[in-house]
Amino acid sequence: MNYRSPLIVCVGLVVVLAAYFLGRAQAPLPPADAKSEVAGTTASAGNKEPKKTFAATNKTIARATSSSALPAVDAPLKNTFADLQARAAAGDAAAATRLSRDLGRCSRLRSSLWKNGGAANDLVGRKTDGMTEAQLRTYQILLDSMVQRQQETQKTKDLCADVDDAMLAALVPSIAQAAQLGDVDARACYLSRGPSLDARTLLDHPEFLQDYRSAASSMIDAGLGAGDWRVVGLLTSAYEPGAQGLLAGLVGADPVQHYRYLKLYRLGAEPFRATSLDRQLAAAAANLTPAQTADADAWAQSTYEKNFKGPSTAAAPPGWNPCAFAEG
Repeated sequence: MNYRSPLIVCVGLVVVLAAYFLGRAQAPLPPADAKSEVAGTTASAGNKEPKKTFAATNKTIARATSSSALPAVDAPLKNTFADLQARAAAGDAAAATRLSRDLGRCSRLRSSLWKNGGAANDLVGRKTDGMTEAQLRTYQILLDSMVQRQQETQKTKDLCADVDDAMLAALVPSIAQAAQLGDVDARACYLSRGPSLDARTLLDHPEFLQDYRSAASSMIDAGLGAGDWRVVGLLTSAYEPGAQGLLAGLVGADPVQHYRYLKLYRLGAEPFRATSLDRQLAAAAANLTPAQTADADAWAQSTYEKNFKGPSTAAAPPGWNPCAFAEG
């Protein structure tokens, strides 16, 4: 089979697409103080205060149902932002999740353009002379994949057109809002990273740390009550002596609590993970008294039987990223 003829066509197409997208990637984004087209939803120029989308409280926000359908998928965020934000503030869980996801896509767009642009340049610049048929097949697969990524990037650019920095500053509050309304992915991300997910905005709004302190406790309770293994995994790590991160700073190191949650996590583990977790449990128990381990074991067993089901290590595997949906 002759791979060179279709490859030449494909390379030509990719070069055109890459030039188009890379050219657009160089277009300047709106300045940081540009006003939103939706009046009253963002900060004015010279005032970076974004409108908060959740109340700094340890009480769960009441959910509200809405008869209105969500905007069409990939509808420009500049046109949907105000409506989604208002519906989320009123307790519409679906709107809160949609807003947090769209803001997440827009917040990482610049980074994606930079990375994809460099990768596209490297790929289309490769010489095909002397490649074997197997190498040509691999190269064409890479080209096809690049075209697909460029198409997805263009969808995100259309979604995020004219979204300004004031809107992007609502990312963390929007994730917190979705978390308080029951979005399990948002809850895990917010508990894990909180306002540090958007460090630039945090520097301008240190009060977001107090919001995190106020909201995290109720989110933990809600997650445990719902049998959310993600929350168990986060607490297991956070309570471990020497742990770093916002949640660790909030709850503080506690060997007994670390053992408790590790034991609970172990009860739901997949068989092939058991040996490793048993070693961790033995190491954690070495720092406790027999009475402490017995009490923790009883608590873990009771909590597991009451609230949890399914494999813990599948829901929150070792090394998982709680904010993958916001960073991917």
